[in-house]
Amino acid sequence: MLEVKNISFSYNEDKKNIEGLSFNLEQGKMLALIGESGSGKSTILKLIYGMLEWQEGEIYYNHRKLSGMKGNLVPGEPEFKYLEQEFGLDSYATVGDNVGRFLSNIDMDEKQERIFFLLDLVEMSSFIETKCIHLSGGQKQRVALAKVLAQTPSLLLLDEPFSQVDTFKKNILKRAVFDFAKENNISILLATHEIEDALAYADEMVIIKDGKIVQKNKPSYLYKNPVNEYVARLFGEINIFTKENFPELFKGIEATKILVYPHQLYAEEEGELQVKVLKSYFLGSSYLVEAIGQRKRIWFSSEDYYAIGESCVLQIHDYQILRE
Repeated sequence: MLEVKNISFSYNEDKKNIEGLSFNLEQGKMLALIGESGSGKSTILKLIYGMLEWQEGEIYYNHRKLSGMKGNLVPGEPEFKYLEQEFGLDSYATVGDNVGRFLSNIDMDEKQERIFFLLDLVEMSSFIETKCIHLSGGQKQRVALAKVLAQTPSLLLLDEPFSQVDTFKKNILKRAVFDFAKENNISILLATHEIEDALAYADEMVIIKDGKIVQKNKPSYLYKNPVNEYVARLFGEINIFTKENFPELFKGIEATKILVYPHQLYAEEEGELQVKVLKSYFLGSSYLVEAIGQRKRIWFSSEDYYAIGESCVLQIHDYQILRE
């Protein structure tokens, strides 16, 4: 169990970059830190790993109080592994040497087997003798993932771990890494702006803004019950309707502001919302349609293509109430 209790931190005296942060992470679970750029996600990982010194609060791991930079000559906790955005690889060492750097040399055959297994996990086994300086950014990121998994840490701190990986490999890599962690009871604290990762894999999400927690809960709950527009907009294109601007939509709805996702709007013969299409974006199995109605941009999903300038009527089939 990782326990973060009321942590505050400042890079300078003018502003608190992290303020009153508290959350728990159970062993073998994944918690995703979600927020816009500059919200404090990377700083939180560095504080937990011990690369920065917090000014207030306490951090515990398995009931052991962590002392951070004050108690460790070398930054970092022995049970943790941290994958930073800069990867931390030795550019002039081979891929195999980077992954096996901290593995025991007592049994070299076992060491090589472990290195090959991890590189195969991230689809980089064919580069085992290649020096890292010759790799692309995405390839380096995959090697760095294998490296942090080499000693099977208790807690894995991942900072945008798939940001440079090619799209066609990304989903395969995510499943491989996250399944490996689950099978080996590794806890993961994931800092990412890719909301799809959190929705698909995380056991809990913590939404961060300006170093503070805005909302935390299971991904499905946050998706269905965002506390405000900031949280809602992290899930992609959305529609926010107010009773003041769209009174005809609020018949029978006891609220002044609602959130409607694109898949909750349908084009039908009759409806409350007349729109004109601006563009249709093909997504494979459907279209995301950008339209305008009452001088407001509106998004809806459709199985059919709509041409620019085409008019249609939309009906709301579901919605979420926004309290803020």
